[in-house]
Amino acid sequence: MNDFFEFLTQNRVDAAEVIFLMLFSLGIALFQTLIFSGLFNLKFPNWLFFVLSPAIVGISFLIDATFPLAAVLFLFISLFFFAIIGMIYAGIQSSKEEKIEREKFNKKHNIPKTTFGQKVLGVLIIAGLFGTFILLAETENLKLLFLIIPGFIILKNIFFPSNKSKFMRLQSILPTSKMDSIAMGMVEVEGDLEEIEPIISPYFNKPCIGYYYKIEKESKPDDDGRTTYSTIFSEVKTGKFKIKDETGSVTVDGEGMEYFFDRVDNQQGGKTRYSETYLRHNDYMFLIGYAASDNGKTIIKKGDSDNVFGIAIPRSISFRNKYKPLLDSFLITLFFISLLIIYIILN
Repeated sequence: MNDFFEFLTQNRVDAAEVIFLMLFSLGIALFQTLIFSGLFNLKFPNWLFFVLSPAIVGISFLIDATFPLAAVLFLFISLFFFAIIGMIYAGIQSSKEEKIEREKFNKKHNIPKTTFGQKVLGVLIIAGLFGTFILLAETENLKLLFLIIPGFIILKNIFFPSNKSKFMRLQSILPTSKMDSIAMGMVEVEGDLEEIEPIISPYFNKPCIGYYYKIEKESKPDDDGRTTYSTIFSEVKTGKFKIKDETGSVTVDGEGMEYFFDRVDNQQGGKTRYSETYLRHNDYMFLIGYAASDNGKTIIKKGDSDNVFGIAIPRSISFRNKYKPLLDSFLITLFFISLLIIYIILN
């Protein structure tokens, strides 16, 4: 290190070398301009660093002929220092701007804030998973993850099934009722939809019986260059309508109904993608809900909070019912093969 400082302070430069160093400093000035304007987002004349950096080298020569090399080295090292500080600063600013935009978005769409209890629960879950991983690593039992992870997935599907899983399980159990013979309680019906009072979709302003509205943000392309989207907001709203078959019609209160089909009727792409799916007059649909009496007339609606209330396309249900036994047989076979492989790995 001492030799390096001696090299800087004992080597004098002449006028020609100073001019070369001043020209070299113009390259440093280019990066300085990019760093302070791009990362720090500062406003200044474009020529500022192209004057300042050569001036520093020139003035150092006038003070002492051994200073210009040290001045150029200082300018060069400062690039890395300010670049690192700038990236940290830009990251913090970007996070603040994203938070402000997210809060505006949540306020616009009435999305509730994450509660303190939810945050604590999330931290505890992450800490528990991390602690389990550390414990298994310290006891040299990481291979047990091959049992723990599938076990969690199985327990989750058994004890905490999704609403779609509940819907599909119910449709395989319930008989399809005719409109003129609906019993009170959970029912399964199938027929054409009749509009009573249309509602207007939020983005494309389409009149409909109900809509599923989704906003997605573009994610970074994957390794194959394919662009993916992640959902940042979704909304389902359904008004009152009727569903009819050859025996008659029944009124449906669509409040709280879920859509269990993947059709997209309207979409506008870009960095932010807006999609809408509609329930429309004369749509032929499959519906499961709770039948109750309303002033002597039957109405289908959502029952208790745990009750299934959803709608799907009949042909997709028929297709699923046709091939579900084959899929179940395949998954059971795959499960036992996986257990065998896990047993071999663990031993």
